[in-house]
Amino acid sequence: MTFKTTLQLEDQVEFAKNLSVLLRGGVSIDEAILSLANQARSKGLRTTLTEISSHLAKGVSLFTAMSNSSSRFGTVVTSLVRAGELSGSLPENLDFLADWLSRDSNLRKEISSVTLYPKLVVGATVFLGGGLAIFILPKLVPMFLSLHVKLPWITQFILDASVFLQLNWIMVIVGLVLVFVIFQVLMHTKAVKMIIDRTSIHVFFAGDMIRDYQLALFSQLMATLLKSGLTVDESLEIAFVGTGNLYYKKALTDMRTRLMNGVSVTETVKMYPSLYPPNFVNLLSVGENSGSMQESFANLADYYTKEINIKTKRLPVVIEPVLLVIIGVAVATLALAIILPIYKLTGSLS
Repeated sequence: MTFKTTLQLEDQVEFAKNLSVLLRGGVSIDEAILSLANQARSKGLRTTLTEISSHLAKGVSLFTAMSNSSSRFGTVVTSLVRAGELSGSLPENLDFLADWLSRDSNLRKEISSVTLYPKLVVGATVFLGGGLAIFILPKLVPMFLSLHVKLPWITQFILDASVFLQLNWIMVIVGLVLVFVIFQVLMHTKAVKMIIDRTSIHVFFAGDMIRDYQLALFSQLMATLLKSGLTVDESLEIAFVGTGNLYYKKALTDMRTRLMNGVSVTETVKMYPSLYPPNFVNLLSVGENSGSMQESFANLADYYTKEINIKTKRLPVVIEPVLLVIIGVAVATLALAIILPIYKLTGSLS
């Protein structure tokens, strides 16, 4: 997701919603931030707002104060605050932030809730399978050896793996930790992240959800920024900062460059059919030709937000068959590893 920050999403929602209310009520930014700092429920938000308040006392803008805070808000938040201050529509931008952050938080919780059952089932399967392979199968080895029965390859493989784990479990744990650390380091390199971001868009079902999320965020940002009075070029710059997917960032960079050279936004998005589907391109083209891009982006944001909600509700339907296949393969493998030697043994006795 896009809203990476040291603050919890709930804290950002609380900040945006309450600050918007205070500003609409005529309270100055300095007083509003100080008031929110005093009544903040979490320590992280209270510390952050106190730092912002101290920066505001020096006469800087809210955007500058938020950027200088050691516990920064997400880039989307600070960018929209900046746009709101420049255009005089800060309360409206804060309302959008509160709404979008709430939906983002709810989406995360819903996906986590939907995937909890599969995680438990897969975890239980791995735990029970590992227990059988490590503690049960090795006890059958002396019996097989005493009867001079050649074990099937699947049984021999599982037994060899279990013996290796018993003898080298410390090395295995250290190796897994190293693999995890290396993976995390690689994930922060631009080249690897670009490959992952580009590949993830083509993953079955999950890729559609990632694309819909990026399109909904991009459309809502553009609609809000254009409504704030910013130009298309300025809006694309802020949308670029707020986009977490590097492949989408590349597309936005091309948009800005081509726009400055007189090429329309619609012509640029046509170059990325895997990122921008035909419906998106057609509606954007209508808005660009008629001079109503803000309305087009607003309609696109509503459409793709609904698509995300629909796909989230369909997650269990997609996950369950995959889960059944995984469990079936695991159970069948363990069953064959135990049954085949016994069957071979009985065959040799007869």
